[in-house]
Amino acid sequence: MPRGRPRGRRPAAVLTSCGVCAALAGSLLLWAEPARLADAGALPGLVPDRAGAQPAALPPSPPQLLTLPGRSRTPVVPVAAGADGALRLPEAPDELGWWSLGAQPGAPRGTVLIAGHVDTADGGPGAFAALADVPVADRGGVTTADGRRHGYRIPARRVYDGDALPADLFTTTGPARLALVTCAGPYDDRAGRYEQNLVLYGQPV
Repeated sequence: MPRGRPRGRRPAAVLTSCGVCAALAGSLLLWAEPARLADAGALPGLVPDRAGAQPAALPPSPPQLLTLPGRSRTPVVPVAAGADGALRLPEAPDELGWWSLGAQPGAPRGTVLIAGHVDTADGGPGAFAALADVPVADRGGVTTADGRRHGYRIPARRVYDGDALPADLFTTTGPARLALVTCAGPYDDRAGRYEQNLVLYGQPV
């Protein structure tokens, strides 16, 4: 990651491909720049289980906690877009934002989009600082407001240009899936944002 970013910029926003770039404010994390991420795995679809039926769905409910193996449970709060179309992520570095106009965990169709900062304005780690370290085929879970836990397998990772996130991440149609989104790649000081977005896709299990 680049060094010497100025402080005091506004928190990051993840935008859709109808105007999306993921930007993050603040000074840089003081660790070595990771190797450039590559796409991996197959995107989740409507895949039947071994008996030939779809996995049993739980009742839809808003997400409240995200759990990934080896990591603590991270609070999730609903977020929406501002007037500029940017998805307003929580300012608290230890919280994630759920796109509240998208699908809820347990819904038979649509994407549950949960986004978070990779770092913070003061140079500390964001809620998704270690998202790039989550391996494909790992498993996680989302605990919802009704107290249920929805399990997901991570079948795919994709890296998109900052202004090219797929529009189908922000929809209640299509396969039921989870999308975990954060900033990635080099930081562009002139543009005031990271050059890429990292998306981990999850499939209900």
